[in-house]
Amino acid sequence: MPAIATRSSAVVAAVLGTGLMLGVLAGIDARLAVVAALGLVFVVRILDDLMLGVLAIGVLAFFDTLPAAGGFSPAKLVGALLVVSWLAYVLAHRHEATLLERRPLFTYVLILFLAWIAVSLAWAESQSAGITSLARYAPNLLLIPVLYTAVRTDDDAIRLLGVIAAAAAMSAMVGILIPPEDPGAIGDPSRATSTVGDANELAAALVVGLVIAGAFAINRGFSSPARIAFAATIPFSLVAILLTLSRGGLLALGAALATAVVFAGRRFRGRAIAMAVVAASVALFYVSVATPPASRERLLEVGGGTGRIDLWTVAWRMVEAHPANGVGTGNYESSSVHYLLQPGAITRDDFIITTPLVAHNTYLQVLAELGIVGLVLFLGIVLFSVVSILLAVRSFERQGNERMEIMARGLFIAMVGLLTAILFISEMYSKLFWLLLAMGPALLAVARSREAASRAGPADAHRAPGAVRP
Repeated sequence: MPAIATRSSAVVAAVLGTGLMLGVLAGIDARLAVVAALGLVFVVRILDDLMLGVLAIGVLAFFDTLPAAGGFSPAKLVGALLVVSWLAYVLAHRHEATLLERRPLFTYVLILFLAWIAVSLAWAESQSAGITSLARYAPNLLLIPVLYTAVRTDDDAIRLLGVIAAAAAMSAMVGILIPPEDPGAIGDPSRATSTVGDANELAAALVVGLVIAGAFAINRGFSSPARIAFAATIPFSLVAILLTLSRGGLLALGAALATAVVFAGRRFRGRAIAMAVVAASVALFYVSVATPPASRERLLEVGGGTGRIDLWTVAWRMVEAHPANGVGTGNYESSSVHYLLQPGAITRDDFIITTPLVAHNTYLQVLAELGIVGLVLFLGIVLFSVVSILLAVRSFERQGNERMEIMARGLFIAMVGLLTAILFISEMYSKLFWLLLAMGPALLAVARSREAASRAGPADAHRAPGAVRP
């Protein structure tokens, strides 16, 4: 009885405190009170439903340009609430297997990678940049155990993939309908940046959205209206990718289309070839006929004026100087000036001295900042996720679950596209990148849970696939 009375008192105090806060805000500005009330409802829902927070992250991954208050962006707020919600869920459901229990070796790799990032602060030139980098890595890495807990059924996985495809379509429409505010430097054509804020990152994200939308469109496991709706988003994503004038984005799209043809499987290869031919034809027509001369020159002229080769050269000099441990997490930009005056021509030193840029290659930047040790751990995480997706595909195929098999194949193809794109951009902190990596172990757990339930017999087949993690 005392415990119940204590909880009741806490609830009453919380309600009164919330009411008082909303009353004060209403006295200041009624709009603030409305926003706070809506925000409070959202907070309560996320704390009650892990998947809601995951879906919100899926949307916010495409909306980096949303305004932040005091450096605290909506994505960070939702991420923090999601982690709190996950911890509460894990503590309340101790009987359910976690990522640590089912994939201990992989979990230790995650922990070691985060620990190595923290240790690299010891030799980092800029401690503040290193701490900022650590603070950005940590929540992204936490997405992996969070999704392993949250994505427990086929429907959970489909909802998340659907949200990613829909958010990509919205971002593509914004990129097409609203031209970029910055018209580009002299001689540099204007490029779509949309809600992502960077043309190359937008192209990479839209390749992912386009591929996943394609998986929905060819999937007979969904209703015709749903398939038509997803198919209708593909042209928008394709046009927006072309408007970014991103060579890395086009290479990522080409890699994804080639992978789709090869990896679609005999039953789905015809549909994959048809979509790949249409997408490739539109892209070739746009580049050869519809693209303005300045834009065409930018797309076709390798290494022309972007400074990417110079950034890679400086990054490799860091690797040669510190092969094992790197220059410290988040320190590529602050340390790059020390590697400028060495043998070898650097044509765009303004990208190193005046306005220091990232390395524009995720793998190379991880190697330069965290050394061989950090890169091996990073690639281990990527490899485990990709292999998990492939194993999930095989599991769904054995079950005869065509709907989920196509979606898993689509996720793998999207990963190939993104892993190609990050050869040309630094995406170590990208929420979309880590969200897709997190989908690998989660989707494999869903597939194997359903497979185990089907083997157990018809009586267990109706149980939620995520109820018991194999």
